[in-house]
Amino acid sequence: MANTSLSRAHGRGGVMARMLILLSSVCLAAGLLTPMLETQRLIFFSQAHSLIDVTRALLENENYLLGLVILVFSILFPIAKAFYLSAVNAGWAHGRSALIWVDRLGKWSMLDVLIAGLIVFTLSGDRAVRIAEQPGLYFFTIAIFGLMIASGLIVRDTRNANQQADSRS
Repeated sequence: MANTSLSRAHGRGGVMARMLILLSSVCLAAGLLTPMLETQRLIFFSQAHSLIDVTRALLENENYLLGLVILVFSILFPIAKAFYLSAVNAGWAHGRSALIWVDRLGKWSMLDVLIAGLIVFTLSGDRAVRIAEQPGLYFFTIAIFGLMIASGLIVRDTRNANQQADSRS
Protein backbone atom coordinates (compact mmCIF):
# COMPACT_ATOMS: atom_id res chain seq x y z
CA MET A 1 0.00 0.00 0.00
CA ALA A 2 2.84 2.40 0.84
CA ASN A 3 4.46 1.64 -2.51
CA THR A 4 1.23 2.57 -4.31
CA SER A 5 0.87 5.88 -2.47
CA LEU A 6 4.56 6.67 -3.09
CA SER A 7 4.06 5.93 -6.78
CA ARG A 8 1.05 8.28 -6.90
CA ALA A 9 2.91 11.01 -5.03
CA HIS A 10 5.97 10.85 -7.29
CA GLY A 11 4.43 9.78 -10.59
CA ARG A 12 5.15 6.81 -12.80
CA GLY A 13 8.62 5.49 -12.10
CA GLY A 14 8.65 7.04 -8.64
CA VAL A 15 11.05 9.48 -7.13
CA MET A 16 14.06 7.77 -8.75
CA ALA A 17 12.68 8.39 -12.25
CA ARG A 18 11.90 12.01 -11.36
CA MET A 19 15.45 12.58 -10.03
CA LEU A 20 16.97 10.90 -13.10
CA ILE A 21 14.89 13.05 -15.47
CA LEU A 22 15.94 16.21 -13.62
CA LEU A 23 19.63 15.23 -13.50
CA SER A 24 19.56 14.11 -17.14
CA SER A 25 17.95 17.37 -18.25
CA VAL A 26 20.69 19.39 -16.57
CA CYS A 27 23.39 17.12 -18.01
CA LEU A 28 21.78 17.29 -21.46
CA ALA A 29 21.89 21.09 -21.44
CA ALA A 30 25.52 20.99 -20.32
CA GLY A 31 26.34 18.31 -22.90
CA LEU A 32 24.86 20.33 -25.74
CA LEU A 33 26.38 23.67 -24.76
CA THR A 34 29.83 22.82 -23.40
CA PRO A 35 32.66 21.58 -25.62
CA MET A 36 32.42 17.89 -26.45
CA LEU A 37 35.62 17.56 -28.44
CA GLU A 38 38.84 19.46 -28.82
CA THR A 39 40.66 19.24 -32.14
CA GLN A 40 44.33 20.05 -32.35
CA ARG A 41 46.06 20.61 -35.68
CA LEU A 42 49.81 20.59 -35.80
CA ILE A 43 50.68 21.37 -32.18
CA PHE A 44 49.74 25.04 -32.32
CA PHE A 45 46.09 25.27 -33.33
CA SER A 46 43.33 23.86 -31.17
CA GLN A 47 39.58 24.37 -31.10
CA ALA A 48 36.87 23.10 -28.78
CA HIS A 49 33.54 22.08 -30.32
CA SER A 50 30.14 21.57 -28.71
CA LEU A 51 27.52 19.42 -30.37
CA ILE A 52 25.61 22.55 -31.34
CA ASP A 53 28.79 24.06 -32.87
CA VAL A 54 29.42 20.90 -34.91
CA THR A 55 25.83 20.86 -36.17
CA ARG A 56 25.93 24.54 -37.09
CA ALA A 57 29.25 24.09 -38.93
CA LEU A 58 27.92 21.11 -40.88
CA LEU A 59 24.82 23.02 -41.97
CA GLU A 60 26.85 26.13 -42.88
CA ASN A 61 29.22 23.97 -44.98
CA GLU A 62 26.22 22.51 -46.83
CA ASN A 63 26.54 19.04 -45.29
CA TYR A 64 22.78 19.05 -44.85
CA LEU A 65 22.17 15.33 -44.46
CA LEU A 66 24.66 14.78 -41.63
CA GLY A 67 23.80 18.14 -40.05
CA LEU A 68 20.07 17.36 -40.02
CA VAL A 69 20.60 13.81 -38.72
CA ILE A 70 22.67 15.16 -35.83
CA LEU A 71 20.19 18.00 -35.21
CA VAL A 72 17.20 15.66 -35.10
CA PHE A 73 18.62 12.60 -33.32
CA SER A 74 21.27 14.12 -31.04
CA ILE A 75 19.73 17.48 -30.14
CA LEU A 76 15.96 17.60 -30.70
CA PHE A 77 15.17 13.95 -29.93
CA PRO A 78 16.79 13.89 -26.44
CA ILE A 79 15.14 17.21 -25.55
CA ALA A 80 11.73 15.93 -26.67
CA LYS A 81 12.32 12.67 -24.80
CA ALA A 82 13.15 14.53 -21.56
CA PHE A 83 9.96 16.62 -21.87
CA TYR A 84 7.80 13.57 -22.65
CA LEU A 85 9.23 11.51 -19.79
CA SER A 86 8.59 14.46 -17.47
CA ALA A 87 4.98 14.61 -18.65
CA VAL A 88 4.47 10.87 -18.12
CA ASN A 89 6.18 10.96 -14.72
CA ALA A 90 4.02 13.91 -13.62
CA GLY A 91 0.86 12.19 -14.83
CA TRP A 92 0.04 14.64 -17.63
CA ALA A 93 0.38 11.90 -20.25
CA HIS A 94 -1.10 8.54 -19.31
CA GLY A 95 -2.79 5.48 -20.66
CA ARG A 96 -1.63 2.69 -22.92
CA SER A 97 -0.40 5.08 -25.65
CA ALA A 98 1.90 6.83 -23.17
CA LEU A 99 3.44 3.47 -22.25
CA ILE A 100 3.92 2.58 -25.92
CA TRP A 101 5.65 5.91 -26.63
CA VAL A 102 7.90 5.69 -23.57
CA ASP A 103 8.88 2.17 -24.60
CA ARG A 104 9.59 3.29 -28.20
CA LEU A 105 11.63 6.28 -27.05
CA GLY A 106 13.68 4.03 -24.79
CA LYS A 107 14.69 1.87 -27.74
CA TRP A 108 16.21 4.83 -29.59
CA SER A 109 18.31 6.04 -26.66
CA MET A 110 21.69 4.79 -27.75
CA LEU A 111 21.37 6.29 -31.23
CA ASP A 112 22.36 9.64 -29.70
CA VAL A 113 25.63 8.25 -28.35
CA LEU A 114 26.26 6.40 -31.62
CA ILE A 115 25.99 9.66 -33.56
CA ALA A 116 28.40 11.37 -31.17
CA GLY A 117 30.78 8.46 -31.74
CA LEU A 118 30.43 8.83 -35.51
CA ILE A 119 31.39 12.50 -35.21
CA VAL A 120 34.56 11.53 -33.33
CA PHE A 121 35.35 8.83 -35.89
CA THR A 122 34.78 11.19 -38.83
CA LEU A 123 37.00 13.89 -37.37
CA SER A 124 39.73 11.45 -36.41
CA GLY A 125 40.17 10.27 -40.02
CA ASP A 126 42.56 13.13 -40.66
CA ARG A 127 45.96 12.07 -39.25
CA ALA A 128 47.04 15.70 -38.85
CA VAL A 129 44.20 16.25 -36.37
CA ARG A 130 44.34 15.03 -32.78
CA ILE A 131 41.02 14.73 -30.94
CA ALA A 132 40.54 14.87 -27.18
CA GLU A 133 37.30 14.38 -25.26
CA GLN A 134 35.92 17.32 -23.34
CA PRO A 135 33.39 17.45 -20.46
CA GLY A 136 30.43 17.94 -22.83
CA LEU A 137 30.83 14.38 -24.12
CA TYR A 138 30.56 12.99 -20.59
CA PHE A 139 27.58 15.20 -19.71
CA PHE A 140 25.82 14.12 -22.90
CA THR A 141 26.47 10.42 -22.23
CA ILE A 142 25.26 10.70 -18.62
CA ALA A 143 22.10 12.44 -19.86
CA ILE A 144 21.35 9.71 -22.39
CA PHE A 145 21.89 6.88 -19.90
CA GLY A 146 19.83 8.71 -17.24
CA LEU A 147 16.91 9.18 -19.64
CA MET A 148 17.19 5.54 -20.69
CA ILE A 149 17.03 4.32 -17.07
CA ALA A 150 14.15 6.71 -16.24
CA SER A 151 12.29 5.40 -19.28
CA GLY A 152 12.77 1.83 -18.07
CA LEU A 153 11.55 2.70 -14.56
CA ILE A 154 8.43 4.38 -15.94
CA VAL A 155 7.63 1.44 -18.24
CA ARG A 156 8.15 -1.06 -15.41
CA ASP A 157 5.99 0.93 -12.98
CA THR A 158 3.21 1.37 -15.54
CA ARG A 159 3.21 -2.32 -16.44
CA ASN A 160 3.11 -3.29 -12.75
CA ALA A 161 0.19 -0.92 -12.16
CA ASN A 162 -1.67 -2.32 -15.19
CA GLN A 163 -1.08 -5.91 -14.00
CA GLN A 164 -2.34 -5.07 -10.51
CA ALA A 165 -5.44 -3.41 -11.99
CA ASP A 166 -6.08 -6.43 -14.22
CA SER A 167 -5.69 -8.87 -11.31
CA ARG A 168 -8.21 -6.90 -9.20
CA SER A 169 -10.88 -7.03 -11.89
